[in-house]
Order: sequence, then C-alpha cells, then structure tokens
Amino acid sequence: MRVSDVRFGGLVALLGAGLSAQAFADPNLLVNPGAEAGVVGMAVPGWTTTSVFEVVSYAAGGGFPTFTDPGSPNRGQKFFAGGQGTALSTATQEVDLSAFASAIDAGAQGFTLSGWIGGFASQNDHCDIDATFLNGAHGTIGGANLGGVFAAQRASATGMLFRTTSGVIPAGTRSVAVAITMTRDSGSYDDGYADDLSFALGAACPCDLNGDGLVEDTDFTIFVAAYNILDCADPSMPSGCPSDFNGDGVVEDADFTVFVKAYNDLLCP
Repeated sequence: MRVSDVRFGGLVALLGAGLSAQAFADPNLLVNPGAEAGVVGMAVPGWTTTSVFEVVSYAAGGGFPTFTDPGSPNRGQKFFAGGQGTALSTATQEVDLSAFASAIDAGAQGFTLSGWIGGFASQNDHCDIDATFLNGAHGTIGGANLGGVFAAQRASATGMLFRTTSGVIPAGTRSVAVAITMTRDSGSYDDGYADDLSFALGAACPCDLNGDGLVEDTDFTIFVAAYNILDCADPSMPSGCPSDFNGDGVVEDADFTVFVKAYNDLLCP
C-alpha cells in the first residue's frame, strides 16, 4: 500500500513549507514548578512538604547556588532546597489526569518528567524526583524517577544539571504524585537543590520514532508507513500508535504538521 497521490501531495507541500507546530511536550502540569510562588523560608505553595524543605533565593549568598552557577537557563529568583538540620525532606503534589483517561487506557498517552537537580560543592547531598502513577483507588501502578546528580557528576561544582525521562502512562492511571526528595549526606544543611521541574503529557521528542536523537529521513519513512495505515485501531499499526502525535486516534495531516516542525529542527531538544 502506498500513500495516495492526493495525500502524498499534501505531505510534500507541508514538508516544503516548514510549518511551525508544537512538536515537543505539552505545557507543564505542575503548580509552582520553579519555587517562584510564596515567600523565601515560608510555606511552599502548590506543594505538601515535610521536615524543613524550603525555598531559597539565588541572591542568598553563603555558598548557595547563584544566578551564574550551573543551572536552568530559564531560572527565576528562587529554587527548592532541603533545609537546615535535616537528613531528608520532601515536597509532593498530586496532578489529576482523569481528563486524559481515554488516551491513557488506550496505552497511547506519553509523558515527560524533567527538572534541574543538584547540590553543593564536593558534598553528595542530592535531590531525587519521583512520579508515581495512581489508579482511581489511589493504588500505585507505575512510576518514573530522576536522580543521580552527585558531586562527581557536577565536577564538585555547586549547581544543578538537567535530567529528563519519558514514557507511556500506565493504563488505569487517574493521577500522578510528583515528589521532590532532598537527602543530606554531610554537613548540617541538606543541600539537595531543584528548580524548573516539569511533568508534561507527550514525549520530549515524540517525532524521533527510531530513538536516535534526530528527526530525519528514517523517522519520515516510519511516519509514512503509519500515515498509510491511518487508523490507530488497525492491528497493523505499531503498538501505542506513536505517530499519532495529537492523540486523536488517527495518523493524518494534523500529525504531519507536527512532524514537519521537528524534521526541520532535526536535533531533539
């Protein structure tokens, strides 16, 4: 089976036009993901905290990360930190995903968890970010994790590094609990740090259909095969219908407009 002349003509025209379209993850679903809301040292809006988890200003001094230390290029004025005199502190918020139940239960809803995490100088105080997928009865049915930024990964520099992971939300999920865990390894202050966290629907680079970090001719060939099949319910469609970028159950021109933007960009973000 080949793409019909009419449909293929539309594909070529779109590819040549270089149309702008959203090719990457959907908007962030987290509230106060960059610690900008609220007052330094006080309650953290949007998050349920334990111990002395707190917000710190980049202008605080005293060895804390500054505006010029490694970290998010989009940082605001503040970041999350573990707090004084504690071995471990946490902040958690739950995101309702019930509006996306249809795509989730069809195994077709991707997600991206990302953030900037780090610590202080040569200490191994660190931050972990966990996303726990919950069913309607609040039972755990899956999860994802970001972590592993210790002193060695930071070259013993104070600051934060970007970490991201993507996947498919387990069928039956109705909410996700995103937790920040700061762990102290040495010193009196828990210098686990985090900023600009995100939980978004979609994949970080969904148009990279062969997973090589590029959106190029091989991905185009894979997309065209799915475009020929059209219906995500067709048994011959690849599992999860990865070429259905807008999640409407068919692989058609709207998905190709998304593909065009990523193909023009070439490199995954």
